[in-house]
Amino acid sequence: MAGTETQETTETTVSDPEIVARRVGFPELGPSGDPTDRQNLDLLLDVQIPVTVEVGRARLALDEILDLGPGSVVSLDKKAAEPLDLRVNGKLVARGEVVMVDDCYGLRITQIVDQKHRIDSLRS
Repeated sequence: MAGTETQETTETTVSDPEIVARRVGFPELGPSGDPTDRQNLDLLLDVQIPVTVEVGRARLALDEILDLGPGSVVSLDKKAAEPLDLRVNGKLVARGEVVMVDDCYGLRITQIVDQKHRIDSLRS
């Protein structure tokens, strides 16, 4: 047939006596009481993780964003009496209220998000 191309494929099996595959078994995770577990955790204690306090969110069209200027007001999705969200690495872990610490804002934690909600937050 004119204009028809055929393509042949070949499979090559590589058998190398140097390569050995073994099944790996991992121990169950859980509290072991082993002092080295604490030492392993200590390795991570100085790792910095982004922590943010979220007052609320808004969704704006690009033309609305371009129209923003000094004095513009952006309506957020939270009411003034609602608690603020504390997010660690973008995931909700607690809620609280604004306080003043010296001349800076702070967050007084009033609620730790339960484990089920934290896990759901990680999945989304």
